[in-house]
Amino acid sequence: MISAIPTAQTEIWHKDYNLDKKDNLSQLPHEAAVFGVFAIVHDQPVNCRYIGSTDDLQSAIKALFEEPPGPGLKKFMQGPWIQLLSFELMPGATVEERQKVREEWTRKYQPAIDEDGGYPGYYGNGK
Repeated sequence: MISAIPTAQTEIWHKDYNLDKKDNLSQLPHEAAVFGVFAIVHDQPVNCRYIGSTDDLQSAIKALFEEPPGPGLKKFMQGPWIQLLSFELMPGATVEERQKVREEWTRKYQPAIDEDGGYPGYYGNGK
């Protein structure tokens, strides 16, 4: 069984999508990983919006900001929310091994997003 490096977390910023022009995407590793993108409440990850797996974490997160799959995720990634990235680096893992971890994370964190970028039901919108 593959051993994953322990989970890490960091707020993520893309210079084109925040007023302060912060950008820390270059600090993310170019390594295979399973990751989740969350909102933040009291410095804790909440309301998972997206779970993914990739051969290159930095490129995958940049693509989520620039070309998100769907209008809700676009509003979340490019809108006023602060995004928290949680990830496990999995160097040497096969696609199948990363997929298995991705499926575990999906069951655990139950990612969801509505068309406005919110988490369904969280903001009293009933969606």
